[in-house]
Parts: sequence; C-alpha cells; structure tokens
Amino acid sequence: MNYDAIVFGLIDNGVLVVGMLLGVEFGDWLLPPKWRSKAAGAAMGGFLGNTISDGLAGLSVSPSFALGCAIGCLLTGVLMPWVLKRANGDPR
Repeated sequence: MNYDAIVFGLIDNGVLVVGMLLGVEFGDWLLPPKWRSKAAGAAMGGFLGNTISDGLAGLSVSPSFALGCAIGCLLTGVLMPWVLKRANGDPR
C-alpha cells in the first residue's frame, strides 16, 4: 500500500470538503443575488476548493503542471452559471 497516496488523497479531498463547507457559509458573498442558495454556495466553494487543492497537489509534479491543473479547473467555471441555475431550480 502506498501511504504517500493516502496522505495525498486526504489532503486533496480535505481541502475540497473545507471549500464546500466554507461555500455554504460564505456563498452569499461569493455569488450574485439571483443565484444565492446553500447548494450554490457549496458548488462554488467546491469549485474553488478543488482548484486550490489540485494546484497545490500539482506542485508535487512541477510548477508548470500545477499551473496547468489550476487553469484546467478554472476553465470549468464557464459551466458554473448553468450549474447554479440548476441548483436554484431553473430547468434550463
């Protein structure tokens, strides 16, 4: 068993969960008024937490890999308006 991988997973997912929980608490500050909800806050917190945790994890490979990971995570932000609409009950 590779204990380094276990530690990596704990840190990576731990940062993600913390981001989601913070998103629930601080989503009102992160989101425009029409998209505010606990679910939308958790989605935004998870999005930011995942970007941070993947970028930090990528540093174990190389700085350029970490930057690529962070950019890849941020590109998914293009989908966030659709995700937030769905989280607030808009079927479109």
